[in-house]
Amino acid sequence: MNINDDLAFSEDDLTQLAKDMGVMREYLDKQVRRMDGIVDQVEAGWQGRTGKAYRALHRGAAEDAVRIRGILAVLEQAIRMSRDGFTEDELEKLRSFSRVQSAVDVAAEAEKLQAEGLRTGSAAPPSSIASIWTGSPDG
Repeated sequence: MNINDDLAFSEDDLTQLAKDMGVMREYLDKQVRRMDGIVDQVEAGWQGRTGKAYRALHRGAAEDAVRIRGILAVLEQAIRMSRDGFTEDELEKLRSFSRVQSAVDVAAEAEKLQAEGLRTGSAAPPSSIASIWTGSPDG
């Protein structure tokens, strides 16, 4: 059995996988903004160090999301390029994408991602977690 037989995928499969990577990045951004809305509610109810610690934890999660988003973008490009096999030029483009991604200011991107939720007014949907500190089932 040829090892390349195990690596054979249809162009449609690869195209769909690349699309799924893009959808996943959008979903990740949406969930970070949703989580930010919940964190705002928590922080408002918790005073002092506890609220700040919770915000810092969320900030770390947002930064991780930025890193994951970048990796998904590079994977999406790699999958799209792999449909017809890689040329040397395409391999160099992937290396370039990786260099650009490693130069991203993760903290600034996380800040921007969190601020997008505030600008668009995207409020978090009611959460059963929110009812813990507000006492109401609506959050």
